[in-house]
Amino acid sequence: MSINISFSDGEFKIATNTKGSPKRQKGNSFLEFPKDYTIIDLETTGFDARYDEIIEIGCIKYRNNKEVAKFQTLIQPAPSYEYDDNDNKTAMYYVDDFISELTGITNEMLVSAPRFESISNDLQAFLKDELLMGHNVNFDINFLYDYFLKYNEYIFRNNFVDTLRLSRRVLPELPNYKLKTIADYYDITNTYHRALADCQTTYQIFTQLSQKAHAENIDLTLSPKHKKNDLRKITPDSTTFDSDNIFYNKNCVFTGKLEKFERKVAAQLATNIGAHCENGVTKKTNFLIIGSFQDVVSVKDNKSSKIKKAEKLILEGQDLQIISEHTFYDYISEELEKQQEKND
Repeated sequence: MSINISFSDGEFKIATNTKGSPKRQKGNSFLEFPKDYTIIDLETTGFDARYDEIIEIGCIKYRNNKEVAKFQTLIQPAPSYEYDDNDNKTAMYYVDDFISELTGITNEMLVSAPRFESISNDLQAFLKDELLMGHNVNFDINFLYDYFLKYNEYIFRNNFVDTLRLSRRVLPELPNYKLKTIADYYDITNTYHRALADCQTTYQIFTQLSQKAHAENIDLTLSPKHKKNDLRKITPDSTTFDSDNIFYNKNCVFTGKLEKFERKVAAQLATNIGAHCENGVTKKTNFLIIGSFQDVVSVKDNKSSKIKKAEKLILEGQDLQIISEHTFYDYISEELEKQQEKND
């Protein structure tokens, strides 16, 4: 599933990490080109498995790289409500205009769709013991993990292969690894943001990556060389700032993996409201924004060297705050909303 960032209807559409939630006991991630697997893709009402809901599930099962079975269904999520002056509530919609425009899935389509609990046993049976595959598949697995645990009391531990990770190894020259970017690279034309269509696109990408990796004898165990971005060189898109916002004229540093977009994009957002971004923690740092350290072997106890240095500086009295990625987004959305109101 491709991930997009937007700001509409007073809401900053962006993913958050799951810090503070119980750690999911998920399966293992493999870097390989299997012959037997099931590709999965979900469409959802948002990006956070803690708060948002599934609206479509698509799965295609392959044996010896040949399609053998499909599972697809729309899912009716909990409706949103409108309240009148007497606190009487009326169900208004399942998905907002942004999601409908992105996916093509409308409220009318979801009215008669089944709830997850009514299809969960069939889906569990379809996915049982399957090696899963998907593009940025952790996103989809997190939603399914939470749903299976909630409705079936079932711990979803399937192992998985992420074509996004494979793409980074096989195509290190690409500017980003969105599903559409890689599809365009291989001249793959398809409908995006519908579950089965994205599964089919993922299969075509996987096939191309496999052929290239085998033809060029690419070692998947070798990490691709990434050119590090110098965040200090990022300049704001505007020269007008609200000096009351908490990031104005403050030095910001990022650590960990940001869940749904590149660190450079996050730094640009901060710079656009008057912050200065740095590459490392120093005695001038005011904010350290923390992403995820899941699957980062070199980081123990979820504390990178930047976090440890920041904690030391705080104890020494430095004006420095450590905030989560989620909190960072909240602050950014408030500032974007203010800017939008000024421009209207």
